[in-house]
Amino acid sequence: MTIGQSVLVVEDEQGERDALARLLRMEQYRVFTARDPDEAMEYVEGEVGLVISDVRMGKGSGIDLLRSWRRRRPQTPFIMATAYGDVDSAVAAMKLGAEDYLTKPVDPEALLQLVRRMIARCDTAPRAENNKPCDEPAGPRILGQSAAMVEVFERVRRAAPTDGLVLILGESGTGKELIASAIHEQSRRKAGAYIAVNIAALPESLVEAELFGYVPGAFTGAERDRIGRFEAADGGTLFIDEIGDFPLSAQAKLLRVLDNLSVNPVGSNEDRRVDVRLVAATSRNLAELVARGDFRADLFYRLNVLTVELPPLRDRHDDIPLLMDAFLAAACQKYQRPWPTMSPELIQFILAYDWPGNVRQLRNAIENMVVMSNGGTLSLGDLPAYLSGSSSLLAKTADRGGANNLRDMERTAILSVLERCGGNRTHAAEALGISVRTLQRKLKVWGLNASQPDPEAA
Repeated sequence: MTIGQSVLVVEDEQGERDALARLLRMEQYRVFTARDPDEAMEYVEGEVGLVISDVRMGKGSGIDLLRSWRRRRPQTPFIMATAYGDVDSAVAAMKLGAEDYLTKPVDPEALLQLVRRMIARCDTAPRAENNKPCDEPAGPRILGQSAAMVEVFERVRRAAPTDGLVLILGESGTGKELIASAIHEQSRRKAGAYIAVNIAALPESLVEAELFGYVPGAFTGAERDRIGRFEAADGGTLFIDEIGDFPLSAQAKLLRVLDNLSVNPVGSNEDRRVDVRLVAATSRNLAELVARGDFRADLFYRLNVLTVELPPLRDRHDDIPLLMDAFLAAACQKYQRPWPTMSPELIQFILAYDWPGNVRQLRNAIENMVVMSNGGTLSLGDLPAYLSGSSSLLAKTADRGGANNLRDMERTAILSVLERCGGNRTHAAEALGISVRTLQRKLKVWGLNASQPDPEAA
């Protein structure tokens, strides 16, 4: 059990405290509980990777706890919960660095999604002996020593201290959110809130409400004020991931916010001033979207000021040994497994494969091998099933002196998984460790329909 997987629940109502603890323990998290801020602070030097705190309690408040905890352990993520729909308290919590807040009664699935996201961030962060993230060249959680990554780190170093809007470009799985977090942590706003939102994960009808907030009566079910992500990030940084998926109908409103630094909540005639530094990211080609009429040209020019382009893993093979060791260490610690050795054939495959899902896919593959192996030496047979065809092809390629290239192996592996999933792109992408959008792009390049796998894939 890692520190990142340990959760502290702070709630003065015993019934709610016990219910939250049971829910988290069912998900295999280690849970500590406290009745008030004073009791919670007893855990500040212990193994707590995430705090879930009520805002209003009989003795003290969640805001007081957040402020005190931040002075001792500034990296610990906080999720705040309130039964009062208290906008001022939510804003105060976000400004102090709370990751997010939920309205009580807490939706169990919404809470678990937040917890999983926070835990995943902690588990992938390199740790120093004092349990704080290590200092990497571009921030605490991204690794690289290749020439391509050194250039990325330098661009981040130059852009971070400014208040300029930054656009991060790169394929899915290259680490765009880690770069966004690094920019915030090296900026003058690092003491402020860092708020992240993924547009691709939001229904189009909810994008405006999520970003700009809403007032009572704005739509069915809007019973109280809710601040949007822009207001929550006031004084800090807002990261909008997959901005290429931003609804065309709402792009004019986003452009107005960027130009005027004020938001207009859904259903309101009142403008609210915000002081926010925006960092955006996309895996799509915005220039092509503009040409097709799917993205406003003026918004594209507004975003395209300071850019950081992340190279795909196939263009930074020099970093694979470093990443491989880091992911092995993280997986062994997370699952309490002994450090394994790797066969020369497996190392050869990992170093040679193109990794279409980039760093995320490499991390997932190594974690899968650590969990599913019987210990000892990892070999080609320990690779996830969707990669086994590629490893066999790699061996045959070596025997034939390179008759096929790595892209042939990638194509074979992807189409094999797609066929096994009956043409279901979502299931195939999950099995491959890549996004559905990446899968669709590759199929388009090969001139294939996702529901019609290439018969040669077999």
